[in-house]
Amino acid sequence: MQVKIVGVKRTEYKGKDGQNKVGFNYCGLKDFTRYEQENADCEGQDVIKEFSSIDFSIHPGDTVEFVYEPGFQDRATLVDVKVLAIADKPPFKNDAAPAAAGQKAADNKPEEQKAK
Repeated sequence: MQVKIVGVKRTEYKGKDGQNKVGFNYCGLKDFTRYEQENADCEGQDVIKEFSSIDFSIHPGDTVEFVYEPGFQDRATLVDVKVLAIADKPPFKNDAAPAAAGQKAADNKPEEQKAK
């Protein structure tokens, strides 16, 4: 299944062993499955969100295929990402990459909201 990446969130958390760890939430859009299309009224695309402790170095706009293996209690675990296409630009208009510039999301609010 092809997934268009629309967001990547890097987070730090404490593991079960008490050690600090880094995790990644990969957010994307995918087509509805054939089953879904045959059994429901589908319009647009479906949203997918996957967590991994692996930095796959993918970015918004990239098109990828997630690779899974059976994990704990036979739940699918994301173990790899096959990059199908690298984005030449971010998928959003006016994406000035505020995180890369060291700005917080609050810095991007309109002036009238900042004053409150």
